[in-house]
Amino acid sequence: GLICGYYFKNERKKAIGIRGCWKSAGPPPPKDQILLLSDDMRPNAYRAAVESESSPQEGVRKTRVSKKESSHSRRGSGAVFLLAVSLLVVAMLAAWGCQAEDWPLEDDISLIVILGARLIDGSGAEPIEDAIIVVEGTRIRAAGPRATIPVPKGGERIDATGKTVIPGLVDLHAHYFGDRAEVERKFRTQLRFGVTTVRSIGADDQVQMAAIADGRARKIPAPRLYTAGLGLTHPKGHPLALPYVRRPATVEEAAAAVSELADQKVDFIKMWVESKYGALPKITPEIREAVMREAAKRHIPAVAHIYDEADFLHLAGLGLTDFLHTVRDKEPMDEAFLNLCRSKGISFAPTLSVIERNWFFGEHPELLNDPEIRAALEPGILADIEKPETRQRMLDNPDLAKLKEELRRAQRFVKQMADNGVTLVLGSDSGAGAIPPGWGTHHEMQLMVEAGLSPMDVIQIATRHGAERLGNKNFGVIAEGKIADLLLLGANPLEDISNTRKIDRVMQAGKWLDPGARNGLQERDQ
Repeated sequence: GLICGYYFKNERKKAIGIRGCWKSAGPPPPKDQILLLSDDMRPNAYRAAVESESSPQEGVRKTRVSKKESSHSRRGSGAVFLLAVSLLVVAMLAAWGCQAEDWPLEDDISLIVILGARLIDGSGAEPIEDAIIVVEGTRIRAAGPRATIPVPKGGERIDATGKTVIPGLVDLHAHYFGDRAEVERKFRTQLRFGVTTVRSIGADDQVQMAAIADGRARKIPAPRLYTAGLGLTHPKGHPLALPYVRRPATVEEAAAAVSELADQKVDFIKMWVESKYGALPKITPEIREAVMREAAKRHIPAVAHIYDEADFLHLAGLGLTDFLHTVRDKEPMDEAFLNLCRSKGISFAPTLSVIERNWFFGEHPELLNDPEIRAALEPGILADIEKPETRQRMLDNPDLAKLKEELRRAQRFVKQMADNGVTLVLGSDSGAGAIPPGWGTHHEMQLMVEAGLSPMDVIQIATRHGAERLGNKNFGVIAEGKIADLLLLGANPLEDISNTRKIDRVMQAGKWLDPGARNGLQERDQ
């Protein structure tokens, strides 16, 4: 009859690699004769190990189909075999779901148990002291108080007493400027800082798109990556420093640009709707509407860089719900604005860091001695801001007082949104000037806390909210069935949000990064 299950091998007491269905009793046949099951379809080896009366032994934990099905199978009915497999797949899909963001399986199904940590799961729930987290393969198979979580036998055990575990960070506003080697360096840097999911938003040309494709295919180390390709703006509009972004002059050109981006399989369509305080023309309402129509036709969500309330209202009326930056021409926002945001599920990625970058290293030159910041900054930018004259220009900027007030205003906006139930997500704008990749994500969290949000709220913003904004609930929290992206911290971030940088280890999809990676961050990649 049809056999479905695991082939356990008593090697370091781990269940390894053969899982699926085969058509004979006894040990499985060669692997190429087994119908392998994906991570979302397969049975739960962790539960099998926990429920087993003894440690896994050489042999098979198996579930037979009914005698009737077995009889049909003995009569050589291939149709019954396929039907049984189909029913099994349907049942398991219903139990686990099938997500596009799943990670490929390997033959070695690792089992990792983290014991005794403080668990901040990203959901906003109260932290769990003395927690147990069980990771099997790419997934979290159990997480909760020690008293309620059975500890499976075997696997790697991590004594995390006195440490804190949080989900991998999700940064929804980043850029990857530079050549291929620099792009890959930024990927690695973000991972070392525990940024396991990133949206690259609007400046990805052929070099970046090729690197992102390789990162998605797991050919190179990289966060989970989303891209908007090249964004759209006015032919003479912001950002002037990026002349290669898409600059449609007509409705027809706008529709064609979106269609081309759809053919490139981008995840989002980005628009810059920004006048630089009236100095530059904005992308026109007619072009915005054409972009939104074509994006809807191609089933691609749009995201907009905005600062003015009128632009926000126009785009929200067209159905756009994903906004970068904050509204700066009105304060405070009225109840109509707040009601609109709540009713439409609108979110803001404030990118406070992009304001503060104008003077930050001028006022804090001592931070340029921080090895993590030095390693994270793009080499050319680091060389420039190390020059005393560069930092002095920051401090001599005649608009410095206005810029500082702009940051305070943006932080007041963030606080008002948080207090009134409007969704915030984290976007650092890292890679844009002097905002170091990875480090900038943590610093954005710091600026949100300085705005008046609690560390617990900011952790939720930087994890679960980001995953939900991306339309994927498969990660972002530490819970059964979720992808195992997590940070093991040496200190409690609820006491001081800067403790999110005190990273002992980073796990990406159930795999610890190279133990030397965190130490290696202090030396620039060659």
